[in-house]
Amino acid sequence: MDLLSLGLPRLNAELSDDDLRETAYEVLLASLFVSGKLYFAEEKREKKPKFLKGLRSKTEGSNSAPQMENYYTHHLDLIRVQMEISESMDTLAKRALRRIGSKMVQGQLDVPCISLQLLSSVGKFDFPTERLRVQWQRRQANVLEELLLFSASRECSMSETLRIVLSKLKNTEDWVVSVPDGRIEVLTIIERYNTRLSAAPKKFGLKGETYHWTQSYHFNSRLYEKLLSSVFDMLEDGQLVEEADEILETMKLTWPILGITQKLHDALYAWALFQKFAQTGEILLLKQTDLQIQKLKLHNNVREAELYIDSFVCSVEGFGSNGTLNLVDSALLKINMWCHRQLKNYHLYFSQANCSIFESMLNLVLLTAANLTDDDEEAMLIGTSLGSTPESTLIHILVVRSIQAAYKNALISADGQSKAEFKHPLILLASELKLLVEKECSAFSPVLHKYYPEAGRVALTVFHLLYGQQLELFLEGSDHSESLKEILGASNSFELCIAQKLYSMYGEAAGSSLSNFLKPYMIDRFSSPIILQWLHAQHENVLEWTKRTIEIEDWEPLSVHRKLATSMVEVFRIVEETIDQFFNSSLPLDIVHLRSLLIGITSSLQVYLLHMENQQVSRATLLPVAPVLTRYAESVNPFAKRKLIEPAVREEKVANKLNNLTVPKLCVKLNTLQLFAECCSTLEINLIP
Repeated sequence: MDLLSLGLPRLNAELSDDDLRETAYEVLLASLFVSGKLYFAEEKREKKPKFLKGLRSKTEGSNSAPQMENYYTHHLDLIRVQMEISESMDTLAKRALRRIGSKMVQGQLDVPCISLQLLSSVGKFDFPTERLRVQWQRRQANVLEELLLFSASRECSMSETLRIVLSKLKNTEDWVVSVPDGRIEVLTIIERYNTRLSAAPKKFGLKGETYHWTQSYHFNSRLYEKLLSSVFDMLEDGQLVEEADEILETMKLTWPILGITQKLHDALYAWALFQKFAQTGEILLLKQTDLQIQKLKLHNNVREAELYIDSFVCSVEGFGSNGTLNLVDSALLKINMWCHRQLKNYHLYFSQANCSIFESMLNLVLLTAANLTDDDEEAMLIGTSLGSTPESTLIHILVVRSIQAAYKNALISADGQSKAEFKHPLILLASELKLLVEKECSAFSPVLHKYYPEAGRVALTVFHLLYGQQLELFLEGSDHSESLKEILGASNSFELCIAQKLYSMYGEAAGSSLSNFLKPYMIDRFSSPIILQWLHAQHENVLEWTKRTIEIEDWEPLSVHRKLATSMVEVFRIVEETIDQFFNSSLPLDIVHLRSLLIGITSSLQVYLLHMENQQVSRATLLPVAPVLTRYAESVNPFAKRKLIEPAVREEKVANKLNNLTVPKLCVKLNTLQLFAECCSTLEINLIP
């Protein structure tokens, strides 16, 4: 069902929007003439010689052209332009309606009277083209057919006669060629029929009530909607004209003809404003709608007026129920339904840029709140707490529904990107949801918190719950993919994001009923063996790389200014990379994992130092042999006969080592050991603060 339709009974006659617009303007003109707000003097049609033109009196000259010198002239001209009525049709209607007030002997003016007056006063040669005349006459015939034949009571015995007469009126060719007496007879029959209808007893006893107020409410309401559309600037979409208040004041003159009351006006004007907002997205119109509905809520009509409004029946479908409502309630319900549909997926329709529209629309939904069915609340993932107000319940439902819709879109998007980026959908889904969480907390939760303090907690809990369900289905599968580590890391990162947002919004406040739904994902149960397995593999890689690096080390300085070993720099580089990968894995870590990491690093560094030590020689093999005094001991007799020291022949392996131990290389090793100690201290500080 079209949410931007009031659900008024349909028109049976062939009347287009242009027909309704032109008829509405004619009703406005007639109301101005009848109320005495507009004067349009009769034209002087007689022709005079040109040489007498200068002798015409000022009075005669002034009567030879239409006179509309009063307060409503400017407003009427603006309305005409806004409603796109041509000047020729405007002049024709004014000429035909200038004496409509004098013909009213008793009772109130109605739309059939206006059409009959136009038909009796307008001739064939008043139109610039034949096509316009045909369209105009058929429109008048269709208006009479709708109001007198389709909308009127069928109990009148003249209904069949009226059908025949209206068919003659719709045959425009016969109407032109027929004699004037025949046309007068047709109009007389129609007028007599309308008079009999107008004499029917009034249903509600309201002041000025006419038969067509109730029987033709669907037609009159459409005409009034067309009149109200003139307050919108046709040159600047979504803006009201500066004279909007004056135009609305002019529209009040049509109320006795169309049967409009103040409450009906407020409802129809609010509906017109909201329709224009829905088309343009202009927030000013939404705020004006809010103000108009607040005025509407203040009405406290008498019983007769309320019964009269209840007779304006509209068909509605909404919130699981089909039926009928009066026009005012239908307008409020349709506005609520349209806004409700947007707010139930506010992540799709709103952003940080148009958050003001989101807040205004939320105000409007709360102002026009309809009774929600219990089924909608029972179907929620997270129910509201006991004692919740209707306002908080409504916002709770909007938040949950919107998060569910946003999650569904994110899931579809992740599935589509998975094939293109060769990543598991759960990894991409976690990334998408983190963006949605940021958007929720920055744009929507601050607004929703004003009306429902638990809105942010509800949104984050639903996000956590929905992703948890998807993750649980994956983990329960027997065949885990190779990307299990990345999936667990993305899931843990998303869960940490939820926890941080909850803490930033609510601190350590506890006792919420929603805490029962925040069940941890228990990622460590699956990630712990994966981390240990990864650490074992990394230990082997680091150890192998350490051995390979030191075996090819020649202990030459890196540069003139950096007299260090290349192998030491390379060993610590791979150690640091391993540490970075360990802490950037986004997986939950514990002391067991840290101890395993330290064991692997320590073993690799020990292998490096042991290799350096094995490249050295013992002090006994150094040449020359140390002097005797350097080996002095109290137990040695200095007067004993010295033994000859026989030089020992070194082994070839030891000799090769001694040949490689040059002074520059020894300096490089000493510098390397010094930096080695400094790097170990830095690692210790970073790993064990």
